[in-house]
Amino acid sequence: RRMEAMEVHGAVAAVHHFWLRSFCDVYLESAKTSLRDPSAAGETRRTLLSCSDLGLRLLGPFAPFLAEEL
Repeated sequence: RRMEAMEVHGAVAAVHHFWLRSFCDVYLESAKTSLRDPSAAGETRRTLLSCSDLGLRLLGPFAPFLAEEL
């Protein structure tokens, strides 16, 4: 919505919030225990990959070289 409204600052803030608050603070911290369990590690890794892919696609318009490198 922010990009459609040409509010680049708000869009960057939303991407930043996703990476730091939603993905790193919440999901990565909660996934640590699941990654140690071999029976649950596969699904956790797929979810991590999916979230990382989404985050990098969101980051792409604002920092294309960084997103491509990561």
